[in-house]
Amino acid sequence: MNETDADMGAVTESHGDSARPWTLTAAAGVFWLLATGLVAAGAWALIQIATGDVDTVSGAVGIALLAWLAALYYWFIGRRLLQSRDIVAQAVFQALLWLPVGYYLRESAHPVIGVAAWALAAVLLALILCGPSRRAVGFGERRPFSESE
Repeated sequence: MNETDADMGAVTESHGDSARPWTLTAAAGVFWLLATGLVAAGAWALIQIATGDVDTVSGAVGIALLAWLAALYYWFIGRRLLQSRDIVAQAVFQALLWLPVGYYLRESAHPVIGVAAWALAAVLLALILCGPSRRAVGFGERRPFSESE
């Protein structure tokens, strides 16, 4: 129910059911676990630099920076999912990126890790695209551009 003011339009809005479905919480948790892993990968690259186990220091620094930027982006996606904001398209795109990762891992003699990457993609897609998640974030609702959040 909205309270309206003659000059300002809707001034308050109360949602009938503000409960977040468990699927959004689980999807946010998976994205945050991925972000944690990427932070650890970046730290591992810096440890490799410190111990002198890399051929090119600039390459290892680049890997660390890319891992940390990706971790920041995954953290952002998880945060938006917990806030029940519509970030479904970006989350689905990131989930789909795990499919070629799994393929190349399988082709490079890591079949179990490749199948795990495919399973990760399937779990993320199922959590994000299920009905309760889409309804909670308002994905697919046609809203005019003037009603953006």
